[in-house]
Amino acid sequence: MFYGIQDYDKNCPRVHLVMEKGDTVFFHPLLIHGSGWNRTQGYRKAISCHFAGADCHYIDVKGTSQEITERDYLPIGKKLYGFPDDTRLQVCFSEMIG
Repeated sequence: MFYGIQDYDKNCPRVHLVMEKGDTVFFHPLLIHGSGWNRTQGYRKAISCHFAGADCHYIDVKGTSQEITERDYLPIGKKLYGFPDDTRLQVCFSEMIG
């Protein structure tokens, strides 16, 4: 999902990457990046990794710009993973690793 960029300057310089089949590229999470439509017969693979310290905690997104993201992602989580209706955007890492 893409929500746009506030105050985006279309004159900002861009770097275009020409990729070959099998190429890999890594982006810093703060770097604005994206791509056009996949015009090949193949498909793209993407991996997104996020790390958090053991002392991280839940921040209620109500009333913030992230509230829209929560509203958009919770139905997906409910459909794919059976999240209950009262779920907040929160992950327990011990449940992920088994």
